[in-house]
Amino acid sequence: LEAKKMQAAIAATEHIASSLSRFDLTSAEAVLNTAALPSPLHDALKRILTNLEMYRPYLPDALFADLHSDASMSGRDVPAPGLLSGRAAIVFTDIQGSTATWEACPDGMR
Repeated sequence: LEAKKMQAAIAATEHIASSLSRFDLTSAEAVLNTAALPSPLHDALKRILTNLEMYRPYLPDALFADLHSDASMSGRDVPAPGLLSGRAAIVFTDIQGSTATWEACPDGMR
């Protein structure tokens, strides 16, 4: 019985991770809400989902699979924008405690 529970948890986690990698938040949330996952794993995946939902307004719509009629489209298949000129910088940051701050003071974080 334990082995079957573990296999089900692994399958659910793989599905959630795959959905999140495609920015398919609807599918990821549906599985996360119904899967019997160990609490630490559930909490970690929920934080990733929440972060993506919070940053969604700042990301291009083309990234999100649930916005397309073609469900097979993924982040890797997003059409390239027109040619750019000049310099561009991409900065990735992770500020410790930012999710909790966003949840507690959303207006102050804007």
